[in-house]
Amino acid sequence: MRTISNEEQSSGLLRRPDEQWSETPPANTGPWRGVYFDGPQADTNADGDEVPVWCVYVGDEEAEPVNRVYWCWTYELALDLAQRMARDRRLELIHDATTA
Repeated sequence: MRTISNEEQSSGLLRRPDEQWSETPPANTGPWRGVYFDGPQADTNADGDEVPVWCVYVGDEEAEPVNRVYWCWTYELALDLAQRMARDRRLELIHDATTA
């Protein structure tokens, strides 16, 4: 039979045996990275019309992309992507974009 400690009873949470509790997230020992959200910039669509686009990418301290750059056709889609990338990767979001 499993007994519950006072700490577990007061919080209402139960620990799984494989979980490790830590009060602080692990230290990031690598170079600084952030999720950059910028735009709008002018681009052309398949018909040759000028349309606004927004870019989202993970970059270094000097805002240079370290991997793929994502181009989005709408502000809302780009904002959602940037927020999810920052949350999932636990990075700071650098929001320099405006609506068109």
